[in-house]
Formats: sequence, structure tokens, C-alpha cells
Amino acid sequence: MWPRLRIMKQKFTTLEYAPRYSRLKGELTSYRPLLDRRIADANAASASWAVQALKLLDITEDYLRHNKIDEAWKSLHTARRLEIHSYSDAERLATAKIVFHEAEKLNEWRKESIINMLGTKKEGVTQAPDVATLIKAVEVKDEDYDNQYYRNRLARNMFWLLSFMLFVVISCIVLYIALVIQNLGSDYGNKLSLTGYIIGVVLFGLLGALTSAILFTRNTSQSSRITELGSSDVITLSKLFIGAGFSIFIYLLLRSSASDSIKLFNFTVSTPYDYFAIAFVSGFSEILARKAINLLLGKETENSKKKPAGNAV
Repeated sequence: MWPRLRIMKQKFTTLEYAPRYSRLKGELTSYRPLLDRRIADANAASASWAVQALKLLDITEDYLRHNKIDEAWKSLHTARRLEIHSYSDAERLATAKIVFHEAEKLNEWRKESIINMLGTKKEGVTQAPDVATLIKAVEVKDEDYDNQYYRNRLARNMFWLLSFMLFVVISCIVLYIALVIQNLGSDYGNKLSLTGYIIGVVLFGLLGALTSAILFTRNTSQSSRITELGSSDVITLSKLFIGAGFSIFIYLLLRSSASDSIKLFNFTVSTPYDYFAIAFVSGFSEILARKAINLLLGKETENSKKKPAGNAV
């Protein structure tokens, strides 16, 4: 029992059992003996590629100790590419065929680049490429994997940030409702002030915006470009402020005299929970705010009048 408790303690206090850490640690531990054996068999201890590869493995271990996983993977990939300098023709041909088939999993431009460097789509790899060409092809493949690790880290950091903010907002909503009921009693619907409504609307608007942002982050994490993912982080955070702003706008519109002349909903909005539910929808999507703006400007009515004429034609 004590060994199990010791392992559980290590899982929470060290990085040894973290999936990304343990995978890289296993790769590094298994690769170093293979590299040492190749250097010894080739009698290449003083060769520049061997010296640089061993140095990169030391750098990888240093990055690993500091939990710099992305940097460690890049160093390990570079060390493996340097090993290609010692490959025979048969090894280069075998490696080229492997990389050629792995290119099918990459995005289009990387796939085309590797295919053009190593062979043709029709015939595949027919002869061993030279060292420089093979290293470049492997580098293109490794860059995609390195970028994937970086994209995963960006998406994971954004997800945890949004999840923490969601927890804070939900806690504030629970506290807000408890205080409202405690101070105003069961008749809070009639006693709730404008300030109380605004606070509730903002909280529920943020709740909707955060829910939408988490779903948006999950979808954009599959982007093939880091620049696109970085831009999406800015868009994701801006959705929070936009959602809160739209929620306040819809609430003020429903409480204004303009609500009598436009028909935004097919039901009567009267209780605080009606406004809070609408605030959530307003924060989750901008469709409701766009519809309200079009109704205010008269565009919604004009579009509905044009549709029958278009259908008649």
C-alpha cells in the first residue's frame, strides 16, 4: 500500500508522470544508447555531426529538467536529423520511403514539398536521396510535429484560462442569486433595482460568452497555422467583452420604449430569469444582437417584404 501512496504523491508533486514529460523522457532515454552505438560502430566520435548530436541530447535533457517540452522536442529532432550523415544508401532509401508515406498525414504544402524532394506521386521513392535532401525532407516533417506540440500548448493554456474564468463567473452568479434572495426575499422580481438587473445581465452574458469561447477554442485548436491560432486567441478573449456588451444592449432595448414597436421575441419577458436567459443567449451568439439592430433600423421588415417578391419571380 505504501508504494502506491508514494506513486500517487509523485504524480501530484513531480513531472515524472505527466504524459508529455514521460513520453519525451522515454524517447530520449531509448534514443541515446542507439546514437552511442552508431557513433561507436562508425568510429565517428570526433565527427562534427556526432559531437553536435550528443551536445543536442544534453541540451534536450536540460530543457526537460526545466519542463520546456517544446524546446526539448526540437533539440531531439535536430539530433536525429544529424544522425542521417552516417546513414548508408540503404538506410537513406528506407528512411526516405518512411517519410514519403508519413507526408500523407501533413498539410498540403508540406506533403507536396516532401513528395517533390524524395520522388513522385506515381512512382514513389525509387532511389536513395542525398544527405542534404533527406535532412530537409525530415526537417519539413519535424516542423509540422513541432508546430503541433506548440499549437496544443496554446490551446491548452487558453482552455484552462477560460475554464478558470468560467468557474469564477459561475461562483459570482451563485453568490449574486443568494444575495438577491436573501435581501429581497421571494418578491425579488418586483424589488430588484436597475443596478441589480445590470449586474445579473452582465454575469449571465459573460457565462454565455465564456461557453461560446470554450467551444470556439476547441474548434480552432485544429488550425494548421500558428498565426491563425494566435489570432484566434485574441478573437476568443474579445468575444467575452462583446458578449457582455451585447447582453447589456439587449436588456436596455427590452426595457426601453422601442421594445413596443419591434417584436424581438414571441413571448412575454417579465421576470428576472427571462432577462438573464436572454442575456446568456446574447453573450453566446451575436445573432440576437444583429437581429435587434436590424429591427431597430427597419432592415428586418424590409427583407421580409422583399422575400415574397423574390419567390414570385
